[in-house]
Amino acid sequence: MAAARRKSTHQSARRRRRDRSHSDSHASSGSLKPIPDHPDVPREDAPLVTDAAGLRAVVDDLGNADMVTFDTEFIGEETYYPQLCLVQVGTRKQVYLVDPLAIDDLSALWDVIASPERVTIVHAGRQDMQILSRQWGAAPCNVVDTQLIGGLAGLPWPCSLTKSVQSIINAPMPPGMTFTAWDARPLSPNQMRYAADDVRYLPLLHDHLQKHITQAGHEQWARDACSVFEDLTWYEPDLDAQRRKIEGNRRFNKTQRRAMQRLVQTRDAIAQDEDLPPRAVMPDAVVLQTIRDRPANAAALADMRGMPAHLARKHAEAILNTLEDDGQDPPPTTLRPGDESPSDRMAIDGLWHMFCAVAIARGIAPGLAASRSEFSQWYLSGRTGMPGRTHWQQDICKTILGPLVSGATTLNLDWQQQRLCQVTSQMVDHTP
Repeated sequence: MAAARRKSTHQSARRRRRDRSHSDSHASSGSLKPIPDHPDVPREDAPLVTDAAGLRAVVDDLGNADMVTFDTEFIGEETYYPQLCLVQVGTRKQVYLVDPLAIDDLSALWDVIASPERVTIVHAGRQDMQILSRQWGAAPCNVVDTQLIGGLAGLPWPCSLTKSVQSIINAPMPPGMTFTAWDARPLSPNQMRYAADDVRYLPLLHDHLQKHITQAGHEQWARDACSVFEDLTWYEPDLDAQRRKIEGNRRFNKTQRRAMQRLVQTRDAIAQDEDLPPRAVMPDAVVLQTIRDRPANAAALADMRGMPAHLARKHAEAILNTLEDDGQDPPPTTLRPGDESPSDRMAIDGLWHMFCAVAIARGIAPGLAASRSEFSQWYLSGRTGMPGRTHWQQDICKTILGPLVSGATTLNLDWQQQRLCQVTSQMVDHTP
C-alpha cells in the first residue's frame, strides 16, 4: 500500500505541475511580442478549430498547398500511448490549431498530412508522427524533419526548434510550455501562441536548411535520414534500447541478461494492458533490483521500494516467471569504456576527434552520424564496416573516415574567423 501511495503521489505531483503551468499561462498579463514580418512566416492569429465544418475548411486549405507543417501537444506520462491534446498544422500563409478533444474524427486531417502529394515539415517529429501513424493506421509519406536535416546543414545535433529558428531570424519564441495541462480548456492566448509558433517558422527553417544541404551535397543523406518516418517499425517501442539504458555500465552474467530481456518485454506487455507508461508499472530501479534480488513471491516483489503494490500482486506470476532461466541465447554484450585498454582509448579518441573535426567543417553534426561509444564498439569489434546504426550514417563515416583510416589521405585543419571553416585532405604519395 505504501508503494502504491508513493506512485499515486508522484503522478499527482506531475498533474499539479501541469495545472500550475496552465493557470500561470492564464494569469500572465504580458503582451505577446509581434511576429516578424517575413513572406514565409504566417502573421495571422491561429484559429482554434473545434467542429467538423472548421476541420473541413482546414483540410481544404492544406490540400491546396505543396508543403504543410505539423506538430502536436500531448500528455505522455499518464497512459501507455500519449494522450493527444492539440494538433498544430499550417502552410506558408496560415497556421491552425485543431482541438482533438472537441472533434472525434480526424481521419481527413491525417489523410492530407500523411499524403505523398505534399511535403510535411516537422521538428523532432517522431512522437508526433507516431501519434498520426497509430490513428491513421499507416506510416506517413514525404516527411522532412528540420532537426534531422539541421544536423546536415551546419546546426548541432540535436538542436531545439527555438535555437534553430533563431539561428536565421530574430523570432520572439514564447517561453516553453511543454509541461502544461494541454488537456484543460480553455487554452490561454499564451498557450495558443506557443503552440502556433511550433509550426509557424517551419517553412522558413526548411528552406534555409535545404539551401545549405544542396550547397554541401548532402541531399541523399537528408532524404535517407527522413525516410525513417515511412517505416512503421520505427514507431514501435525499442525494448532493446530500454534494456541497455537500464543496464548502463553495470555487469551482468548471461542468466541475468536473459532475465533482463524477458522482464523488459513483460513490463511492456503489462503497461499496455494497464494503459500506463512502462516505468509507471515498474521503475527502472525496480527492474534492476528484481534481477539482482530475485524476489521469491508476490509479497517480496510488492515490498520493493517504488514498486506499485497492486500491480505487483496482480502481475506477480508473469514478473516472477521472467526470472526462470530458459537457457536461450542472451542479448549481445555491449562493449563498455572499461573494456578499452590505454592504447585502445588513445586510438579511439584520435579517430573520433579526427572524424568530428572533418564532420563539423563539412557542416555535419558528428553525433547525428555516430557516437563515440559506437566508434569504440566498431574499433574493439575488429573495425569491420563502419560505425553508425543505419546505412546513411555508416556512409557518412565511410566518406569522412575511410580515406583517413586507409592512409590514402592526410588531414589539414584550418581555423579562421573563430570557426573550423576548412578541412582539406591531401593525397599522400606512397610510391618509392
